[in-house]
Amino acid sequence: MKKKVLENIVKWIFLLCGIAAVGFVLCICLYLVISGVPAIREIGLWNFLFGETWNAPTNEFGILPFILTSIYGTAGALLLGVPLGLFTAVFLAKAAPPRIAA
Repeated sequence: MKKKVLENIVKWIFLLCGIAAVGFVLCICLYLVISGVPAIREIGLWNFLFGETWNAPTNEFGILPFILTSIYGTAGALLLGVPLGLFTAVFLAKAAPPRIAA
């Protein structure tokens, strides 16, 4: 009985921590959007998203290079991580000795 009660308490603690984490991320995103809207209105959404220059003294703010770098980095991580993870899983499931697979 005690084990079941303790398990339920821990389950609720983890649930509350998860909800709090999601709430904090949403608050951060909301803050960034609210604080960034005036600047994007001044620059223009198109120039902000697809501009290629980030130069504060001349008020040129384009984030296209940052977006592309993120996309390339994500693609590179996927190209490395997916085959490595898949091959590791197959090895552990089919070929690894029991001592290693455990």
